[in-house]
Amino acid sequence: MHVPIEEIAEVNPRKNVELSGDDLVSFVPMAAVDEVSGTIAAPIDRPYHEVSRGFTHFRDEDVILAKITPSMENGKSAVAGNLTNGTGLGSTEFHVLRTNGTIKPRYLWYYIRQKTFRVSAQTVMSGAVGQQRVPADWLKNHRIPIPPLAEQQRIVGKVDRLTERTARACEDLDRIPSLIARYKSAILSMAFNGDLTKDYRKKNDTLKGNGIDSPPDWVIKPLGEISDIQGGIQVGKKRPSDAVLVEVPYLRVANVQRGWLDLDEIKTIRVTPQERDRLLLQEGDILMNEGGDRDKLGRGWVWHEEVRNCIHQNHVFRIRLNDEAFPPEFISHYANENGQQYFIDQGKQTTNLASISKRKVSALPIPVPPIDEAVEIVRRIEVTFAWLDRVATEHAAAKRLVPKLNAAILEKAFRGELVPQDPNDEPASDLLERTKAELAAARKEKQARKTRLSTTAGEIKMNAKNLQEALSEAGDWISAQDAFQRCGIGPSASTEEVEALYAELRRLDKDGKLETEAVNDEQGRKLHDRLRLKAA
Repeated sequence: MHVPIEEIAEVNPRKNVELSGDDLVSFVPMAAVDEVSGTIAAPIDRPYHEVSRGFTHFRDEDVILAKITPSMENGKSAVAGNLTNGTGLGSTEFHVLRTNGTIKPRYLWYYIRQKTFRVSAQTVMSGAVGQQRVPADWLKNHRIPIPPLAEQQRIVGKVDRLTERTARACEDLDRIPSLIARYKSAILSMAFNGDLTKDYRKKNDTLKGNGIDSPPDWVIKPLGEISDIQGGIQVGKKRPSDAVLVEVPYLRVANVQRGWLDLDEIKTIRVTPQERDRLLLQEGDILMNEGGDRDKLGRGWVWHEEVRNCIHQNHVFRIRLNDEAFPPEFISHYANENGQQYFIDQGKQTTNLASISKRKVSALPIPVPPIDEAVEIVRRIEVTFAWLDRVATEHAAAKRLVPKLNAAILEKAFRGELVPQDPNDEPASDLLERTKAELAAARKEKQARKTRLSTTAGEIKMNAKNLQEALSEAGDWISAQDAFQRCGIGPSASTEEVEALYAELRRLDKDGKLETEAVNDEQGRKLHDRLRLKAA
């Protein structure tokens, strides 16, 4: 059966707490509610008097949900629990749902976590753009499926177990990117110390040179000895007014990433034909960043003529190998992995920018294997990286599936398909009728108490006297409370009546007609005040 939420939960119940000003309560800002797990992270204990006004009140087992965009669309909601003194106060942008016994709080919470619920709520949100809210009336009238109470508990238990498994799966998936990065780094390390191609070589002895371990038939050479290194064009360079200029695309630091090129946005620049010809990039050129953040110095990859007639700016070096047969990817992989610390150590830092000179780039020591082995190393790196990239793609797809899996679990739960029904369960309709009857009886009793209280107050008011008459009739000491009751000041007294009584009290005291005295217990603690008229 489906019933409006207001039949199974009170929406935004009235504040009803019995706390004094210094009693501690849990303060819950919107940011403390985790939109994925529904947990409340580290609520802050605050004295009640500091937060009693201007904040939403809730208590343990209340369901709170954000009513304002974007927090509502993101699913910020929780079942409150472990609140200090059982009371929480939080953002006024929370709706509060207090169940009446016909629904488990966690069942209700799982229901409102559904994306379908949030999408439905978005259709009725009102207010300014960016500050739209879900109306309380819509929430009250929204219909929710109510199975028997025992089945609700089974549903909650099953959803808990399944979502715990998906949460663990997410944790495992979150570790995969770092494992892939470590694996790639290990492959590169093996590539440049010769381990990756041990089976390819007949010799296995190693030598050391310039701090780089390498096989005996490898040589260590500075990058400048095996290549031509060229700086790029300065953007904004001044030229004669009569200079003939042509417009060409150029590469910036943002285009040259570590191990790949970002070519989504290619800017153009006007240069002379001579500058264009001198800086024109060719197939197999190695690109390395000259400036930027310190950890990005030397970052780069190989150019394969992805853009026609392209040049590079002065913050990007172009390295062109002397031997066209040697694979440039070998050099670029080495510079990105093993050369990174070299560039960090050798770079210069200004206030906002780091840079490295052409001389320092030229001095980068490179292990140079025979060409055929270098080609084989690059081939093995590319085969392994391609496999790891497929793993990364599959990981990303799996990450996208987890939220869909959780959504499917909830959809199945609220279609009644997640757990079996038990014919011995008390029908939800019977539970709902009994709860309605109990709530109606409680409201009737509350109204009766209010009527009795009002009648008593009326009787007191009918017999009311002014303070002097009341004290004169008493003849001796009476408590201040008793005196006030004789003057008709009961629970329903208005502010004006109370103020009038205190005005008479001050007048009698000023006229010297009143005696007051504190009544203490055996330990000297004050219990109350008592009053009497002074003898004439």
